[in-house]
Amino acid sequence: MRNGVDIWTRYGWTGDVAPIDKSGEPVFGYNIQRRTLDPILRRLTTNTPGVTTLFGCGVRALAKRNGVVCGVELGGCRTDLVSAPLIVGADGRNSPLATLAGSKPVYSENSRFGAIRAYRGVALRRGTCSQMWLRGPETGYVFPNDGGITVIAYMATKDRLDGFRINPGEALERSMAGFPDAPDLSTAEPLGNTLLVKDYPNLWRRPVVGNIALVGDALMSVDPLWGVGCGFAFQTAEWLVDTLAPGLQQGRPIAPALQSYAKRVSRELNGHRFFILDYARRRGFNAIERLNFSAAAKDVASSRHLHTFGARLIGPARFLAPRALLRAAWVDLRRPAAPSAQPHAPV
Repeated sequence: MRNGVDIWTRYGWTGDVAPIDKSGEPVFGYNIQRRTLDPILRRLTTNTPGVTTLFGCGVRALAKRNGVVCGVELGGCRTDLVSAPLIVGADGRNSPLATLAGSKPVYSENSRFGAIRAYRGVALRRGTCSQMWLRGPETGYVFPNDGGITVIAYMATKDRLDGFRINPGEALERSMAGFPDAPDLSTAEPLGNTLLVKDYPNLWRRPVVGNIALVGDALMSVDPLWGVGCGFAFQTAEWLVDTLAPGLQQGRPIAPALQSYAKRVSRELNGHRFFILDYARRRGFNAIERLNFSAAAKDVASSRHLHTFGARLIGPARFLAPRALLRAAWVDLRRPAAPSAQPHAPV
């Protein structure tokens, strides 16, 4: 489903305000189930000329020649040696390939747990866009998806986890019911059990180890509260291809291109990671976040600026530029509170 997001804080709803791209056109995202997305990606891969697909295999070991990795030994339904000048680790958060390469992840605490469940027949109160609530230590989500499926998610700091252990589904619905304009789930059909994620520490690794490059969750897997996982996975894969393809096609050494990829990952993602990790340790907003969300609930331009950063179309430097902060402060001081505000709610 073509989608945007409407965000509620105690300052009110930001509205489903689309970011604007460089050409002045509104941009949007998609909500799509993995059962829909994954087969599409597999078909695109297997139907690409020059691609050999081996299902049911995993990397058992790295093959080396003169101390340099020159390929991988496969295990699983097929054992073989695959030689390659470049190896890409796109094998997820726990990345067996990164482990074999000796790339140890760096961890940081995530103070929240999460509960998530899919439903059919959810009566939405704010249209078909995604909806998000940020209220002190609590976060709620509504994600309308293809096939009439709506995913409901709730996160909170771990001091509230005990209330979810016995009956996570009931606790999820009770917690969501407390948010303004939340959908009524009493008549919706639950699809499967509620997934309770008790601990999800942030982790990240170096982008490049020798001639092995990491993308997606193998590179960085951080707090799911902001929903950056799939986006950063596609983005890092694109950066890797853009950086390496010319050299590979022309037979040039890949080491300089890999270093360029590593520098771009650091330049583009380190700021986002810093802010995500910082929020993962806190129970609510800091002063800058209060200013921006308050302005976004009162002013369309401020809301669009917030949504542009939330969509990761700009980095922290542009989001926190002096001109943007001055405008937010002016809006906050001069505009009345939004009708949907709850000034006494946690922030």
